[in-house]
Amino acid sequence: MPPSKQLHATFEESAFYHIICKSIDGKKLFLNDDNRHYFLKRYLEFSTGFVESYAFCLLNNHVHLLIKTKSESEIIAHLNQTEIHTATHKRFLNKSCGFHELIEQQFNRLFIAYSLSFNKMNNIKGHLFNRPFKRIAIRDNAHFTQLLVYIHANTMKHGILKDFTNYRWSSYRAIITDRPTHIERQQVLDWFGGRERFIVSHKEMADFYYTHPMGGE
Repeated sequence: MPPSKQLHATFEESAFYHIICKSIDGKKLFLNDDNRHYFLKRYLEFSTGFVESYAFCLLNNHVHLLIKTKSESEIIAHLNQTEIHTATHKRFLNKSCGFHELIEQQFNRLFIAYSLSFNKMNNIKGHLFNRPFKRIAIRDNAHFTQLLVYIHANTMKHGILKDFTNYRWSSYRAIITDRPTHIERQQVLDWFGGRERFIVSHKEMADFYYTHPMGGE
């Protein structure tokens, strides 16, 4: 059966997407905090210069990301400043690779790189992530707001923590604190009308959105 267009949207420049990468057959993606740190490190490596990050949450067998693709001109400028290019990067610069293929390959490279290291560290063999990974285009402002809350409070849905504000492996605490982060913190806070409104909105909206899940994961 061909993948759903809604769940496997085409990447366009300067657009928002909900990324869901899920393991095969419910396998654990992370066995310890070192695995989680490593995934975030590799995510930053593969996303820098290509997308902006607005939210994330690492669960046992899947990951949620809210990203915005950069413009084609921004990505070209980034690639022109880097020394090492993949075959896809070179084809993109030569106009023989489309925007969607470039962004899709960046995420696939992330998942492959993490899988290889995860398997090696834990003496495991076999594929780790479902392919193709899900990417859902953000429809409107309400969808964007709901998704930020949904991602941060996802631990409630899966019974990991009732108080999602204490979860270490989402971007929630990075947004409400002043510690260094790759998340577009100020843009997110401004979207909600400041830090206090961000906190209040999350607490008020979380229960409702988890009885009306978006994206199904």
